[in-house]
Order: sequence, then structure tokens, then C-alpha cells
Amino acid sequence: MGAHTGSRHCNSSTARLMRTTRRSSASSAAAAAVDPRRPSPPTNEGAACGKARKKQASSRRGDTETEVRRKMEALRRLVPSGGSGDEVDELLLRAAGYIARLQAQVTVMQLMVDVLEQTRD
Repeated sequence: MGAHTGSRHCNSSTARLMRTTRRSSASSAAAAAVDPRRPSPPTNEGAACGKARKKQASSRRGDTETEVRRKMEALRRLVPSGGSGDEVDELLLRAAGYIARLQAQVTVMQLMVDVLEQTRD
């Protein structure tokens, strides 16, 4: 039973084809029981799974590229002066600087709140 059973990467039609192939191989092996040393005929199970995996990988890659592009556009809209012609590295540097400025503003505001609370007491 050295047949490919890891069909978790294959789609259901490929897995169905492999089960059918194994059944037909088993019935022909039973019919040809005259010579038990005769190897079973080779199947094309690995190639079918390989093609399915390649198709899934390219689909995921396309989905990932679309997702990254969508997120970069959202970042361009959030960062001030985020022109649409910016390079990715320039946009990321401007976003990092903007985040640092926002953090500094929050720190200053928190200090102001603390001072005002102490003077109220």
C-alpha cells in the first residue's frame, strides 16, 4: 500500500481519481494473481497533486499580491502627504516617522493631563 494517501493538498476530484485508480489497480491485481511478483501499473497520482498544488500556490500568490497592494493604498491614504506616486520604501519611512510623531504627541498630552490632575488636588 505504498500509494499516495496524503490527499490533503489535492482537491476532491483528484482524490476521487486516485481512489478510483487504486480500486481498478486492486481488481486487476486480483485478476492477475497468477504472477504475484508482477508490479502494479504506475499511476499518475503525484503529477495530479503537483499540478493542483502549483495552481493553489499561484492563486495564493496572486491573492497575497492583491492584498498587499490594497493595504499599501490604505496606508497612502492614512499618511499625510502620501502621494500616489511614492515608492514602497519611501512610503514606509514616512509612515514610521508619522507614527513616531503621533507617539510623541500622545506622550506630551499624557504629561499635560498628569500635571492638570496634580494641580487640581
